[in-house]
Amino acid sequence: MVLESHVPFYKEIFALPNFLSGPVLCFGFQEFDGNASIDGEKYADLGGFFATKGLHTSSVDLFDSRAELRYDMNLPVPESTHQKYSTFIDIGSLEHLFDTRQCIENCFRMITVGGHFLLHTPVNGYYGHGFHVFNPECLRDAFVLNGFRLIYEKYSTVDGVVVQDPGFRGDVLAWMVARKEREVKPFVSPQQRKWYTRYAK
Repeated sequence: MVLESHVPFYKEIFALPNFLSGPVLCFGFQEFDGNASIDGEKYADLGGFFATKGLHTSSVDLFDSRAELRYDMNLPVPESTHQKYSTFIDIGSLEHLFDTRQCIENCFRMITVGGHFLLHTPVNGYYGHGFHVFNPECLRDAFVLNGFRLIYEKYSTVDGVVVQDPGFRGDVLAWMVARKEREVKPFVSPQQRKWYTRYAK
């Protein structure tokens, strides 16, 4: 859901060079909450907003009947969806999937080379919100190891207050945008650096 307190982040991200291009896929059907507006106009959901930009938008969600694609992202997605979407937007779904590795691989494979992935997910706190809270190192390394370049990275509270240190006490959200620079080969899972650097010979 697009929250009013998060609108400044969307404005920054949507203004990134070449970020908004179609087709667009939203992970979860993304509605606007309350008075949230990116351009001063009212839209029911992100698809309506993107339509004003001439962009076709679909959603993937196993349970929401409004979604065009009803996939369980714990399982591999059909190959027909690989390299199909220029912009992939996840603003609060990854943490709700048990099989994080498969889910991230699905997302990565569905994006065209040259396309972008917006990931918005908890990195601290949020007890009971989803299945997972992520170490930012894990997310950064997953991008880089699988052919993406991180071009935007910020952290905030749910109220939209920017946090410099994601280790800040309390609930903290990551805002990451990565550009796909090559096709995903066999998916590479990150290793936690503090362990492999400690024991590497």
